[in-house]
Amino acid sequence: MAHMRVTDWQRRVIGRQYGAMQGQARKTRGLQVAGLLAGVACGVLAQGPAWARSANTAPAVQDVARSDGLHALPVTNVQVDALPGVAEAEPSLFIPCDGAVGLAAFWSGAELMVVVDRTLPALLHLPAEGGVFDRRERVALNGATLLRLYLPDHPHVVFARQKAGWLLCVAGAHTQGRCAPAVQEPAVHVRPQPARVLFAQSQPGQVITLPDPATGGRLFVGTTRQVEGSPDPHSAVGYAVRPAVLGVVVAADSAQLALRPTPDGPVLEAIAAQPLPVGLPARPPSASVQQGQDWLWLGFKAASAPQLVQAWHTQRDALGQAGQDPARLLAGQPRSVVASLWTRRVAAAQAAFAAGAPQQAWALLRDLPVPPEHGVQNGALALRACAALLSGDLAGAAPLGTADWAMEPDMVLWRGAYLMASGADSTPTSVLLARGYARLEQYPAPVQAVLMPRVSWYLAQFGGGDERAVMGTLPDDPAYNLPRILLQARAGHAETARVALENLTASGDEQMADRARAQLVDFLRTHDQIGPDMAADAYGQLLAAQGAGGAQAPKGSAKAAPPEGAQANGAEGGAEGAQPGGAVGVQGGLLASLRLAYAQALAQAGQPVRAVGVLAALVPSEATPRDRLEAAWRTVLSALVFGPAQGTADAPAHGAKARGPHAAGGGARVSGPSGSQSAPAMVRTQFLALARANMEHVPDDPLKAKLLAGLGRQLVAQGQAAQAVPVLQQADVLAIEPLMRADIEEQLAQAALQSNQRPLALRALERSALPDLPEDLAARRRYDEAQLAAASGNREGAQALLADDESDAGLSVRGALYEQDQQWAQAVLVVGRLASRTLPEQGDLTTTQRNLVIRLASDAAAAGDAATLRNLQAWVGKRPLGAERQALFAALLRQVQKAPVVSLGVVAIPGGFDKSVKEPK
Repeated sequence: MAHMRVTDWQRRVIGRQYGAMQGQARKTRGLQVAGLLAGVACGVLAQGPAWARSANTAPAVQDVARSDGLHALPVTNVQVDALPGVAEAEPSLFIPCDGAVGLAAFWSGAELMVVVDRTLPALLHLPAEGGVFDRRERVALNGATLLRLYLPDHPHVVFARQKAGWLLCVAGAHTQGRCAPAVQEPAVHVRPQPARVLFAQSQPGQVITLPDPATGGRLFVGTTRQVEGSPDPHSAVGYAVRPAVLGVVVAADSAQLALRPTPDGPVLEAIAAQPLPVGLPARPPSASVQQGQDWLWLGFKAASAPQLVQAWHTQRDALGQAGQDPARLLAGQPRSVVASLWTRRVAAAQAAFAAGAPQQAWALLRDLPVPPEHGVQNGALALRACAALLSGDLAGAAPLGTADWAMEPDMVLWRGAYLMASGADSTPTSVLLARGYARLEQYPAPVQAVLMPRVSWYLAQFGGGDERAVMGTLPDDPAYNLPRILLQARAGHAETARVALENLTASGDEQMADRARAQLVDFLRTHDQIGPDMAADAYGQLLAAQGAGGAQAPKGSAKAAPPEGAQANGAEGGAEGAQPGGAVGVQGGLLASLRLAYAQALAQAGQPVRAVGVLAALVPSEATPRDRLEAAWRTVLSALVFGPAQGTADAPAHGAKARGPHAAGGGARVSGPSGSQSAPAMVRTQFLALARANMEHVPDDPLKAKLLAGLGRQLVAQGQAAQAVPVLQQADVLAIEPLMRADIEEQLAQAALQSNQRPLALRALERSALPDLPEDLAARRRYDEAQLAAASGNREGAQALLADDESDAGLSVRGALYEQDQQWAQAVLVVGRLASRTLPEQGDLTTTQRNLVIRLASDAAAAGDAATLRNLQAWVGKRPLGAERQALFAALLRQVQKAPVVSLGVVAIPGGFDKSVKEPK
């Protein structure tokens, strides 16, 4: 072996080795540290240093110390040629989160779906061991996160709750330690109850709703905050409990079913005029209304209004000091005194409530002990919640939506009234209100005066035919004029309703006249008697008049509990409706409903940006139920994604548009409607960014999947592939039609390829491989496969996939592959053929066609093909290309006349030109 010169760097390394060897003779902790360092230096890990295992190692010789204090050793022979194997750990995946985050998991084909009931950005980079969980995707949902883990072998996955988060492991038959299967764990108990089923959990989480691709229905996923066994799968009328690895999964085939979270676990029930039989048979309401639980608990009596008011005054006077601050009065008092005081306050509150003074009843019961103490029972809690509801305090009324006593058939009206005030979906709310309307008609007159106009208006506005029918003939009172007109309009008596609305606009009651004007605009728009532009102007004038009159939207004093069926990130209820003084504020409800109608008219009139600003100030309330707000947001988002941008004038000449999914310019494919291409890129980009930022306002359902698919397609067309990937991943999860999912997955593969995420592109292409795909979708998949093959280094295979494809899109992709390989002559031939059929002989060129000119010119310049450049120059003639393109084209012409030819690189992926191009006439 030739003598090798020892460099300074080698001397330093050898010096470290020698220092480590000196520690061997001491047999202390330094022995282990030095051995580890020596082992690393020799390429050995976890098996001990090489010199400790070999007796033939050359002796160490001390070298002369250098000025830097380091010593050196002769270079020793390599003892092993590979790192030793490390004891294999159990494959695992850790999800960092706090103790309030719940999980659920279930199998869907080859994938394990893990649902996290919080939005966790940290899931972008999850620490994993073992490689089993490497093929995974993270999908952000409304208030939740979905992990798709590709595990085709369905291994035994074990969940472990740790202090810093959740741990997922693949457990074997003899696994020990953290990934060992639990010997005994709590289980979810299915407990049928009257008209509902309780899935009892020790630490329940939230309820997440997802589309079910298998049935086209909905999946209710109930998460858990601790490891527990899942309920046994079974089927019933309208739903089925699915097998789950963790949590509760219910597939609902009927729209009337809902799974709502409660402190004891999720509860499944059916809310409809003719509900499905869920759980045990429903208890009938009391045969006599005046003997029902509501009359007993709320203190109602069959007496006239003056008698009820007198009874309240008597109770109030009898209270004396007992009506003052209970915290001061009860401090240090024995239990008997405390119980006596609360009994007197409850009795007085009942009298106040029956007399139509819910605010006074709420003041007496606001500090009532909860949970009940000192003899306070469900009746007092029901009275407290109802008084809070009619006083505008939705936080105090929250038990009406969750407590067991609120599910009693005699309390159905109050449960519906709470959902109405908190802005829950209008369909189940209307059903509950209609079910209790007959009881409301027999309530004491003061209570009717507070609640009945609100219920009548709500049913007339949002109820279905069956719900409206229960009202019969409304009282002959001005408070019922608008509900009566709405009932006429919805019953088909349009002309009668229109005349009545016009007459009501002249009412001496300004609030009534304002509401009539708003309803008249809605009536005219609904019956196509005015357009959206005129409707938007009318609503704007009505809102301006409200502002000029000093009308302000009153704000509620407390946040509402999330209404039934709401996601975990519920909204503040009643922000524009509830006034802390009694019924919902008429003026606040008018402003909220005006803004909602105004936003919809703006969106239909092509002004979605202004509509977003109007809708952003609204939250679910009595005047704007959650489902109506979501419908308005869906209209606005559709206008942002699919509608043209207004007030812009950078459209392609003569209305021309790209020809084919691989159209020239930028390398992006647009496979859907291209109406948005008429807008300038900057305005369109702003529209798409605004739509993406507000997608959370619509529920995760198949309708949202269509919006997301359109948004993702246009983001790709705008060159924002990285932003399109999470959008299309969410659309893929929410779509239920197989063909639509295949189309979305192809778009996802395209976006993943452009953002250099090849594993994701491969998974998307695998999922989109369905039999009998439409020809255009099959072609797009073939282009994606070719690009994936090229990106993976298989250029020949990529070209072979497209060898017989002479379509515009196929030529564009083939040309791009040649450009990536810098085969410029071949690129000129392919892109030239594309240009020969794409570039018109006369007329202005579109932006896409101008990009194609520059692309072909760049390829020709790189190939040194002066003839193609001259032919292209003659074909384009004096038609403008734009200042930047014109300068670049001139530079390419000058360059091709000089030697050597220097490539300018690939310009994009678009179209081509042919040497057989016609000479200009």
